[in-house]
Amino acid sequence: MNKPIQTQEQETDRTARFGEEGIMKLLIQYSLPSIVAMLVQSTYNTINMSFVGRSVGPLGIAAIAVCMPIMMIQYSVISLISSGCSAAVAIKLGQGDKESGRAMLGSSVAFNQIFAAAGAILGLMFIEPILRAFGASETILPLAKDYMTITLAGSFIGTFGSLNPMLRIEGYPRRAMMTMLFSTLVNLICSPTFIFVFGWGIRGAALGTVCAQLGTSGWIFLFLINKDRVIGLKKKHFRLKLNHLSYVIQLGLPNFLMSLSQSLLSVTLNRNLVAYGGDIAMSAWGITNNIDTLISQPVFGFNQGAQPIIGYNIGAKNYARVKLALYCSLGTAMFFSTIGWLLTRVFPAQIFAFFNNDPELIAMGVRMMKIFRAFLFVVGFQQMGSAYFQFSGKPKISIILTLSRQVLILLPCIVVMSRLFGFDGILYSGPIADFSSMVLTAFFVVKEIKRLDKLHAEHEEELRLAAESGVLPAATV
Repeated sequence: MNKPIQTQEQETDRTARFGEEGIMKLLIQYSLPSIVAMLVQSTYNTINMSFVGRSVGPLGIAAIAVCMPIMMIQYSVISLISSGCSAAVAIKLGQGDKESGRAMLGSSVAFNQIFAAAGAILGLMFIEPILRAFGASETILPLAKDYMTITLAGSFIGTFGSLNPMLRIEGYPRRAMMTMLFSTLVNLICSPTFIFVFGWGIRGAALGTVCAQLGTSGWIFLFLINKDRVIGLKKKHFRLKLNHLSYVIQLGLPNFLMSLSQSLLSVTLNRNLVAYGGDIAMSAWGITNNIDTLISQPVFGFNQGAQPIIGYNIGAKNYARVKLALYCSLGTAMFFSTIGWLLTRVFPAQIFAFFNNDPELIAMGVRMMKIFRAFLFVVGFQQMGSAYFQFSGKPKISIILTLSRQVLILLPCIVVMSRLFGFDGILYSGPIADFSSMVLTAFFVVKEIKRLDKLHAEHEEELRLAAESGVLPAATV
């Protein structure tokens, strides 16, 4: 028997499966490629920091730690647009409004390009005062300047890389994975070559990252302008439209505030760590933060896998599927953060020795990891809970949960407790913030589950009445 003839739109539109197939199957299928890619990329970032630690020494690690909050400020604005765009497009696809999704994506691309160019110019003009303001000591400043100059100069290149989640929204999770793997491969080849073969040290690490961003951005750009895609961009879409951009910003605000608050937190930590622990404490924090990022990648991967599923079903009013997706996402996020917590309890010294063999650095780092991340196993629940409200179109709640840990709790704790208890006060601020923000997230999640049950019952009743009257509700047409 011949198969029914399908149009090109039907063949390439894979998004309808978000409302039909099993939730756990979809979650694994869309999260696993992202987890693999993010783990590989984070593993490489860890190895890259090890390259810097072994070629430049602990000061090289400290220099990267100083640069990180500056890079995060850049990323926070780009993430404001890219994450908001992904959430908005997923919801629009669930509503069947593809043209609005294309316009939102085009506006997002245009804004990111303008911002990246402006940020690079201003950053290079005031690079030294910026680095000093972010905690660079006189010994760290030259290395941090070398690293930041190249990173800023190449920042315009990497904006398309932030739109990698659009490949998952389109229904191509494996391609999204391959994009990140390609980036990692380029970085893996370039950075050690630049660092060790050419002898460029920390500048080689920065240049290797820029080369990887160039390849990734080109790959994603070609995908997005392919006319056979559900969201196939044309020249007319690359325009700033304030009405579309404002909706994208609303949904992306939680990611923006999370990155911005992380940057603010890093600046505060940098200053207090140098004041109460010296440059060695800054180096230990650089490694600790890198390990945190590596452990968090599976959670972020499940966040990205859940985004199109939750967003689509919110738009389609499939509230029972939204609730199931929430349960599955929270459970898997907690599982992976618990695994990460166990690894840092059992092998802390071995982990820090991978970066540098300095006994003082290892001892400082092990103590920092054990105390500051004592409640690491609850972080997955908090991160996924916050992300859910962004994906479901409730940015205000997501903002509250995002800011609860970084700004509302952790930042004041560091400032106050460091004054009272010195370096130990900084360390014990971590578990206080992790536990408190988890409790707050649980309150909102429980409330949301009750709301979804109510919406599901109301929608079922609406469908029943419509079936009896013979009129199909507009939302289901």
